[in-house]
Amino acid sequence: MTTQPASHVAPATELPPSARRQETRTRLLDAAIEVFAEAGLQGAAVEAICARAGFTRGAFYSNFDSKEQLFLALLTREFERRAADLAVKAQELEPILRERAGCVSPAEAASYIVQFFAPSQDATAWFVLEAEFLLLAMRDPALAPGHDDFMDNFYASISGVVERVLTAAGRRFVIPVERVIPVLSGVYEQALRVTALAGERSSEAFEQLGDRLAELLFALTEEM
Repeated sequence: MTTQPASHVAPATELPPSARRQETRTRLLDAAIEVFAEAGLQGAAVEAICARAGFTRGAFYSNFDSKEQLFLALLTREFERRAADLAVKAQELEPILRERAGCVSPAEAASYIVQFFAPSQDATAWFVLEAEFLLLAMRDPALAPGHDDFMDNFYASISGVVERVLTAAGRRFVIPVERVIPVLSGVYEQALRVTALAGERSSEAFEQLGDRLAELLFALTEEM
């Protein structure tokens, strides 16, 4: 009777190299969120991020070339989550809007928009970090292309979702959607900026956001 050679089975706790690398990357990104929030992008040290994640500088530089590259990866992950969140909200809103297609008033649209674009609890903190990164990109030509590509990709990722919601409401854009999304984003960012400056003293910026975006959408769309 012959026996088959025993195959090596990795312990349940042992991850394959690709999974270990992804876990390391995820822990570095999660740690960076905390360090960036505490010290800002410029004030955050690579060593502090590594210490918070429980890794050495070697682990950091095997995953990222620089702190700025890590931050761009962090923004990409955050904005992918935002796009996914908008897609979920769109699925919830579309059936409601179809029942009201062609009959949605500006006031009703404002209410739906507030639901659709409602910011997360940490949206203001993210806006501050994004603004800091934008300033760095403006000062460093090497960073500018990455920042521009990132924003273009994000706008493209949500364009289809916004168009679907609009179609469900019985309206369509009168200009290309790729021109509209940056305008809507600018109004949203203005509300974040006002909120960041006001702190806990005011929530009016987001209360007014729906009205402003509804006014814009009615100006930039027509009935189907």
